[in-house]
Amino acid sequence: MGFAAQATLSVALAVLFAHALHLSNTWWAAISGYTVMQTSLGASAKRGLHRVLGTVIGAIVGALAGPWLGGLPWLFVPVLGVIGGVSVYRAIGSEASYAWILGAITALMVAFEAHLLMSMKASAGFAVLRVIEVVVGTLACVLVSALAQLVVVHRGMAWPEGKEASAWAISVWAAHRDWFTRVAQKARGNAQPSAAADDAATAEPAAPAGLGPAPVITLEPVSFQAARKRLAMQAGVSIAILTALAYVLNLPGFAQAMVTTIAVVVLPAASIVDDTIRPVLEKMVQRLAGCLLAGVIAVALLPVLRGETIPCMIALALGVWVGCHLQTGKEGASYAGRQFTIAFIMVFVQDHQWSADPKPALLRLAGILTGVVVIGGVMLATARRADGATHHA
Repeated sequence: MGFAAQATLSVALAVLFAHALHLSNTWWAAISGYTVMQTSLGASAKRGLHRVLGTVIGAIVGALAGPWLGGLPWLFVPVLGVIGGVSVYRAIGSEASYAWILGAITALMVAFEAHLLMSMKASAGFAVLRVIEVVVGTLACVLVSALAQLVVVHRGMAWPEGKEASAWAISVWAAHRDWFTRVAQKARGNAQPSAAADDAATAEPAAPAGLGPAPVITLEPVSFQAARKRLAMQAGVSIAILTALAYVLNLPGFAQAMVTTIAVVVLPAASIVDDTIRPVLEKMVQRLAGCLLAGVIAVALLPVLRGETIPCMIALALGVWVGCHLQTGKEGASYAGRQFTIAFIMVFVQDHQWSADPKPALLRLAGILTGVVVIGGVMLATARRADGATHHA
């Protein structure tokens, strides 16, 4: 069973589970079912564990911070910016990058909703629902991945060492062995920096085809730390701006704008160069291209399918399948293909049940565009300021 088939089945199963449980944000469960899926059971289990852990911790932070600080915009706005900036800094180059990303996203999402609810009990309920949605999508993914592993075994294909041990235990240990080793080294105070840690949110090339190949540069630790701080600062400022806009102007699609900001600035450690604008620009361009294409297709399909369950499930499966083939196809379109799939799910899968109403979908797309505009403006402004400081020096 190939990656596209597994991801498609995982998303469909997550949607069915979410509908059966009457969850309020089916699209969040569906996206979890897609983004957790990897090419092996062990990798999917590791990613799922990080997603759930990050979500749980972020939900707790957001549920506590939102009601306490929501009535104090002069404090609420910078605190959310700090949460985003610190999380981005920790995510870059970390073995637990995906957990940091999901922790930040969940904390910001829950905190912002909590400031509207202004009740600890209601905020806790909202946070618990977000955790349940992520757990449902993650379980759907792991179940499908385990099923695919069983199919491989049944066909007599290659089997990992230790036939007597359970496939689950072997896969999870193999996926986490290096991470556990680094944690132990850090505890003893002799950890070595990992300059090649993956960006847990995405796996993409470092430069867009239209801009030519990005230079491959291995930064010294001091330069790498400076790049991490710069990206974290830009993310924090952008999130603070988005929070202020949402606070004052009731900005639609805050969650999607915030997710976009974090997604485009968290880079794989190996792709960070002195000029961080280039790889971030590549991600912004491909995110926009993938999201706009998926948005146009999904919004056009909504009124045609009229919220009928079976046609909607078929259309969803086809959209995910096409996106997965784009992701695993031509290297330059990998990230765009991934963003196409995420946007298609985000637009096509409605909050509760299937619906033909395009308004929620358009608001989510507007949030993505807003996020790109804000982070792009912040990066441009900070780049000009840095250039000015260099010339004066």
